[in-house]
Amino acid sequence: MTTAHEAWTQLATRIPKELHRRLKWYCVTHDIAVMHFVAEAIEEKLGRKTRLKKGAALRRAPAAPAPRSRR
Repeated sequence: MTTAHEAWTQLATRIPKELHRRLKWYCVTHDIAVMHFVAEAIEEKLGRKTRLKKGAALRRAPAAPAPRSRR
């Protein structure tokens, strides 16, 4: 989950009205802010429950070799 000292940015997106209604209802009934719900859902979907420490390099899969051109 994100920490209180972490920098935040704004996300603007369009979702279906019914989905937004369900999101709001869920957040109200579970006493959670929509902002926090969305941030946690994105972290869960991306598989990043642990945050990288400041200055840590991202662990990425090695890049695929460039295709060879035919001459």
